[in-house]
Formats: sequence, C-alpha cells, structure tokens
Amino acid sequence: MSKIMVIEEDVAMRVLISEWLACEGHDVRALPRQGSASDSTVALVILDLPHPRSRGDETACAVKAVRAAYPCAAVIGISTQLGRSLGVDSGAARALGVKRLLAKPCTREELLGAVAEAL
Repeated sequence: MSKIMVIEEDVAMRVLISEWLACEGHDVRALPRQGSASDSTVALVILDLPHPRSRGDETACAVKAVRAAYPCAAVIGISTQLGRSLGVDSGAARALGVKRLLAKPCTREELLGAVAEAL
C-alpha cells in the first residue's frame, strides 16, 4: 500500500493512528511534531496541527514545513481544536493547503476514510 508519515505530538495518538494504518497494510513511519525527516516517497502525511490562535502563524508554518520535507505527499491535518471533520472544500482546509482536516479524537473509520480520499 502507501507510505504514510504520521507527525503527532501525543505518543498515544501517534501509536494508535500508526496501528490503524498498519493494519490496513500501509507502510507507516511516525515522528513527534518536533521531529524532522525528509522523504520524497511518502504519499501522505498526517500532521498534528498547532492551535492557530495561541501560536500565531505556527499552523501555516507547520504545513509549509511538511510540504517542503514531503513534496509529493498529500497532507491531512488533525487537531483537537476542530469541532468536526472538514473536507478539502472547506475554507479552513483550503487556507492551510491540506486535503482534509480531522477533529481529534477521530474514529478509525473517519481516519481511514480521510486517508482513502487523500490517496
């Protein structure tokens, strides 16, 4: 299946998301948000987004950094600050340049649906 990078600050969420994706046959790598890597073969990045109000433009900067490190990858943003999942047609997703925004916590079905859509 696809190579997916999970960049998630919370260890438990990082492990859970990675397990869900690996069970579907994906090749999963995972890092904390401060981690760094670069890989042009990654098809999708699931990115834990910083809160946009408390940290200025850190959210947009995080997405730009991921785009630079993984130029061929689609990006799904995941955040505790979202009230519900927002598709690519949402203004917030378009403004950030992500395929999808998911609220945390999300269900396995929500995550896998967003992954299938993004890939």
